[in-house]
Formats: sequence, structure tokens, C-alpha cells
Amino acid sequence: MRYTILLTISTVFCWMGASAQTRQWGVQDGLPTGEVRQIIALPNHQMLVNCEGVFCISNGAGFTVVPCDRRKAYLLEHYAYSAGYAHQWQGDSLLWLHDFYRIYLFDMRTRSFRYDIEGRLRSLGKFTPSPETVSDWQGGTWTGTLGNGITYTPPQRQMAEILEDDPLIGIARGAVELNVRLGDGRLLQRRGLNRIGYFLPDANRFDPLNERLPQLNGYRNIVGACALTEPWVVLYTQNGACLLDTKADTLAAFKPAESIGEYSDKYNCMLRDAKGNLWVGTQNGLFKAHTEGTERVTGLANNCIRSLVMDAKGYIWVGTACGISRITPTVVNYGEDDGIPPVSMMERAACLTDDGRLVFVHHSSAATVFRPEWLSDDSTPCTPVLTAMFVNGSSAYDETGWHGACPYGMEQSLRLLYDENYLTFQFSSLDYAHPSHTRYRYRLCGLEDEWHTASPPTPLAGERGVYTPVSEYKALPHGEYVFEAQAASVDGEWSEVLTVQVSIRPPFWLTWWAKLAYGLIGLIGLIGLIGLYLKKKKAALVRENDNRVNQLFEMREEARHQFAAGTNVDPKKIGVNPEEEVLVAKLLKAIEAHIDDEDYGVEQLASDVALSRTNLYGKLRNMLGISPADFIRNVRLKRAAQLLTDNPTLSINEVSVRVGFSTPRNFSTQFKKMFGVLPSDYRSPKEQQTTKTI
Repeated sequence: MRYTILLTISTVFCWMGASAQTRQWGVQDGLPTGEVRQIIALPNHQMLVNCEGVFCISNGAGFTVVPCDRRKAYLLEHYAYSAGYAHQWQGDSLLWLHDFYRIYLFDMRTRSFRYDIEGRLRSLGKFTPSPETVSDWQGGTWTGTLGNGITYTPPQRQMAEILEDDPLIGIARGAVELNVRLGDGRLLQRRGLNRIGYFLPDANRFDPLNERLPQLNGYRNIVGACALTEPWVVLYTQNGACLLDTKADTLAAFKPAESIGEYSDKYNCMLRDAKGNLWVGTQNGLFKAHTEGTERVTGLANNCIRSLVMDAKGYIWVGTACGISRITPTVVNYGEDDGIPPVSMMERAACLTDDGRLVFVHHSSAATVFRPEWLSDDSTPCTPVLTAMFVNGSSAYDETGWHGACPYGMEQSLRLLYDENYLTFQFSSLDYAHPSHTRYRYRLCGLEDEWHTASPPTPLAGERGVYTPVSEYKALPHGEYVFEAQAASVDGEWSEVLTVQVSIRPPFWLTWWAKLAYGLIGLIGLIGLIGLYLKKKKAALVRENDNRVNQLFEMREEARHQFAAGTNVDPKKIGVNPEEEVLVAKLLKAIEAHIDDEDYGVEQLASDVALSRTNLYGKLRNMLGISPADFIRNVRLKRAAQLLTDNPTLSINEVSVRVGFSTPRNFSTQFKKMFGVLPSDYRSPKEQQTTKTI
């Protein structure tokens, strides 16, 4: 009954708190004046505001003035002056705005004003009066004032409540005590700062462990214990952690401490979830220990973890030194928009009540109490809107549209020069109701494949603007890029993708025509080099050929000299190559075989060496410069010279017969032509010399 009454009171306080969470936007947020006469919700979830004829458009965190030349706007006749503000949509892109004296035409596609109005007015019907209070896409209300800007009231929802002197605080404080029930009925308890042991309920007796495990005395303060699979229990302290075997009463190392020790060795809390993961809260970070290792949780607004608690759905919540966050299934930092103050929570003083509420005790005497579903948001946020883009520090796009060739809607690519490669993107999901819940991710396709995540920090008191992530890319190489961004609420899926196409042109020396010119120049140079190489190669071949010809001539002259001067016919000295040597040897053999046959002629010689008469003539003319008939005669004469020298007893007639001459007279005549002396004179000097020697 008492819990039912408390729940009713809590609900009343929550609704009261929700109505009080209004925001005020004024000159400090970009409005030119505090007098706001007209507010219109645009299809892309931005808000168009009319401040006495000066129009502004919301960018999430504030407002930007949209340029409008009032002189070109349609001026109403005196009798048609209006008594109020009105508007009318023409399709989903043209918005007609009506104030006291003028009519304006706003083009949603380019987010700028048009001035071709007069001819279009005839097709318009009656303007709809602009309401004083306008609802946005989330159900929040925007109310213009005459001097205090815009009052924004978020949609009504339940929020956390702050309790003081409540029994729930005592229940949550009870979690501070170390009291772990073991499977055999014993209780693991702490007595004093570092004295620990088993309490046996049946015997009403405390069995200390410090005497059996003196290592426990090395810990400064045993903060708590967390049961794992039996028989293991984690003992965590202000200067380390260890594993306790509750059956063997032995200590073992706590392996995750190796990774956690890089950040802190002061443990504040631990929790084992339904999946078997161990969550470890320290003075400097939250860690998740599982079978694959230990990882540090990122994205928390504060890394000093004071308490851990699991709700009815199995989601893990943490109390920090500056508020409350939820870490599963996603990391979400809650703030004053949710009724959660940015105060320090008490260590381990958190619990889940029987009715599903979470209680986090402050270091003061108060506590924050809420149901998890009060802070949930199942809606999918709208696609992020590009609120600004800067190229080399200069604005290329803002709420008034593109400052260049790229129109709203991204039908064309934004083309930049090669040195316009320092890009900055700002975008927002325009979540005004609970901006601290929105998560973002973005990437630049063409440069990276992985997403970058961005989560807004917990808003502090007085800081209630919508979080707009900023992504910077420096020194981008030329090429085609697509910037993508998405947003997601606390429990919602990712939204559709915001895409911005950017093309960075290469410098002129890297353009296609420059590369073509480089290729042509290279091709011409290559052709020139090849021509020069071939020319040098040809000259070298000519020189080599000349050398070979000269050498061949020399060898021919030497061969002819050898054949003409000597009486001994040596094929190796007559032929200049192996083929010629073989041919000469065949010729000599054939002639020697028929040397005494005076009828042995050219036809028979050609047949014996398997050559035609013509081929034989050409080869001998090439080698010795003589005809085959001359060759046969010369061989016969050289053979005769050898007989005259080697056989002095043979007569001249006998020698002529042996070498195939028909008459001695012809023999003597041919011999003298070749050797310059008659056969008798060729032999006589040697005979005389032989006589003198004897």
C-alpha cells in the first residue's frame, strides 16, 4: 500500500517536472529580435521564424537569418492591409507568407525567397492564419512572444523523480554491505575494512579468512564481492582485486586486472549480468570482462563509476560521479531533460525494486527514482539535416542554402578545386524534445569505410541546445566523395542516410588532358630513344660487318697467298671456315685420286664433291679467285713440285705423266708459269747442294 501511494505521488511530480522543462530561445540563439510573430514547421523538420519581417530558420542549436529583400516582396494595397499573420503551402516546396503589409514567397528547395510573385497570386486561395503556438514533428510546442523570443515546451512525458527521506533510500543503501550468499547456505561477509569471512547462520558463528589467507591483509579496504560460477567469488578493493575459491579457501589472480590496471586499481562496484558478462566499475572507467577479453566502455559522460544495477529487461545502468547512464544495449547519458540531476551518486547504493523501479542514492540524503521505460524512446529520429558546411574555413552551405553550384536536394555534386580540400560538415537530427538521447554516426565514402560515432554529452543546467556533431577532413586528395550521416534515438533504429556528394577536381597537371600530354611526350621520347638506339645499333652492325669483311678479305688474301706460294696444299690454310676446309679436303682427295688421269676435268670433280659445275665455280672463285680448271691444274703442278723435290731419280717425263699432263712440253710450260722456272731448274739447285754436301 505504501509503495502504491509513493508511486502515485511520483507520477504527479513527474508530470509537474515535465511541464516545467521549457526552453527559451532569444537573441543569444541567433534571433534578430525577441519579437516573434510567426512560426512554421517545414517539411524537413526545421522551423521558419518571422521576427517582424526578418526570417530565420532553425539549425538545431540556434537560428540563422535567411536573406530577404523586402523591397522586392509584394506590397499590399492600402485597403488590403492585413490584421494578422498568415501562410499557405503551394505543393510541398513553395510557402506563401503573409504579414501586415507584404506577401513573401519562400522556396523550400533552395531555402531562399523568390520575387516572381504577382503573376502567381491569382491562383492562390485564402491564406490560413498562422497560429500562435506551433507543434513540431515530435509534439513539442513553439510559442512566439512579443519580446522574449520563443518558448519551447517539450512533449509531456514522465521523468525521474528526486526523493528525500524515503524508505527506498534505506533499501538502496543496504546494497553497500558485503553480503554474498553461497550455494551451501553460508554468507560471505566483511567485518571492518579488510576483515572477511564466512557467516554460518545455523551456528550463528563468523569464520574469518584473514588468518588462513594472510594475503588479504595486503588490501587496504575490501569494497565488495561478486559471485561468479561456483566456487569462485571476485573480491574487489580500493587497491586491487582477486579471486576467492570458497571451497578450497585459496586466492587466485583476477586476470581482467591486468587490463584494468592501466586506468585504475580502485574498484568501486561489480555486477554480473544475465549473459555471464562481468561489469567492473572503477575510479577511472567502466570495463566489460568476458571470455574473449576485457574492454573499456566508451561514450560515458563521466568515467568515475559509483554503482551498477540491472533492470527487469537485463539492461545495465550505472551511477557516476555526475549523473546516471545506461550502457546496454547502447550507451546513453541522461540529464535534466529526463529529470536526472548531474550529481554524484553514492558507491554501490543502487537497486531494482519489486515494482521495476531503479533507485540511485546520491551522496546527499536524496535519491533518483524512475522506471526505465520513462526514459526510453522507441521512435526513429528523422534523417539528419545538413546545417552547415565549410570549405577551407569559408561557408559553402548553411540554413539559407548552398553558396555555389550545388542546389538543395543534392541533384548535382558540389565541385571544388584541388586546393579546396579542407571540409567541415555540421548536421543535426533536430531532436528538440530530448537532444541528449540522440546518437550519430558519419563517414566520408571514398576515404573511409568505417563509421565514426558521436553521442551528445549530458546537458548541464542552462545548456539545452540541440547537439550538432562536427566532422572535419583535412588535406583531402582529389577524387569523388560522398559524406554520409545517420541518427538514432535511445532504442530506435538508424535513420535514413543524409548524403552530400563532393567532387574535388585534380590540379591541371593531374587532369586527363595533362596525363594525355604526358603520355604523348613520353611516347615521342620513347620513339626517339628507340630510333637513336636503332641508329647506334645499325652503325655498330655496319662497323662490325666492315670489320668482318676486312678480316675476311685478309683471310682470303692469306689463303690465296698460301695456295699460290706453297707447294703443300693445306685445307686449313685455304678455307676460312670449317665448311670451306671440308670442301677443300674433298676437292684435294678427289683430284689426288685421279691425278694421273689427264682426262679428269671439272665435270667429274663437281660430281665427286656433290656440287653442280656452277656452284663449284662460285665457291672456288670466292675462296681462291680461280676457276675449277685452274684449281685442278695448280694441284697437279704442286704435286709435281713435290715429286721433283722428293724423288730426284724420276725424270721430267715420268713426273709429267704421274700428274696427268699429256706431253712433257706442256708440263714444262705450265710449271714455269706457276713457279717461274722450268722443272729441271726447280730440281737442279737442290741436287747441286746435295752434291756439295757429299
